[in-house]
Amino acid sequence: MGFDDKIKTLRTLVDLFVTDKKDAKRFDDLTKRARKCGELRNIVAHTPFRQSATSDGVEFFPISASSKLEFIDMDWSIDDFLREIKIINQIDNDLRSIEKRMSIQRMAQALMDVPENKGTATPLGGLFGLGAAAMDEQTP
Repeated sequence: MGFDDKIKTLRTLVDLFVTDKKDAKRFDDLTKRARKCGELRNIVAHTPFRQSATSDGVEFFPISASSKLEFIDMDWSIDDFLREIKIINQIDNDLRSIEKRMSIQRMAQALMDVPENKGTATPLGGLFGLGAAAMDEQTP
């Protein structure tokens, strides 16, 4: 699975498992930023470059050919690289918090859901209702 497909899958999982819409929006925005970092990573990793004539960094020679041919001006100083690394690390840390949120959300959902075979046997349903369900099965 390619990086873009992973981003799309993550966005779908966030939509399904993060019920707080503000958090879901924030996480969705993070995934879009991560996708942009992936694009920059591809430029840095796969584009010809040389020492910059205007900064202490490098000049890249990326080409865009989406609908028309473009030669993008891209000159990164050392500070630019450090800034991008900091951004990537922050996005990574923020995205990792999604996993914790989705795990908590799944547990909360399990606690609220009524077991399928019991209908509305208990007002609490879900895992709260498991004890009552087990007792019902043991009663002759």
